[in-house]
Amino acid sequence: MAKRWVERHESFQRALGQLTTGLAAYPELNELEKDGAILRFEFTFELAWKTLHDYLAQEAGYADVKGPRVVIKQAIQDGLLVDGHAWLQMLADRNELTHSYDEGKSRSILTTISSTYVSLLTDLDKWLTSNV
Repeated sequence: MAKRWVERHESFQRALGQLTTGLAAYPELNELEKDGAILRFEFTFELAWKTLHDYLAQEAGYADVKGPRVVIKQAIQDGLLVDGHAWLQMLADRNELTHSYDEGKSRSILTTISSTYVSLLTDLDKWLTSNV
């Protein structure tokens, strides 16, 4: 029987691949494509922290670690995530995108998604792949 985090990791990998494909032409994307890339980022981020949650629960025994901020902080503390500040900023930016809509802010965050967050998510994918 496959571990829950391994199954979730497969979904995360697919979402990350779609995000990467969606950003391939950045910054020449039209407005609808930019909105789609932001949505793909939100999906990918959700799967990233939930995969980490499942990993921490199953492999490290942290049954009480719940919620994205707590999961990310525990993963930083355990050395699963290297750039903790950037991960916490990614969470803040995801929250900004999800809970309020300011087109200027969303476009600024999209630039950060392309320049920084995809790389962090890719590093997590590589780490998870090496620990299956």
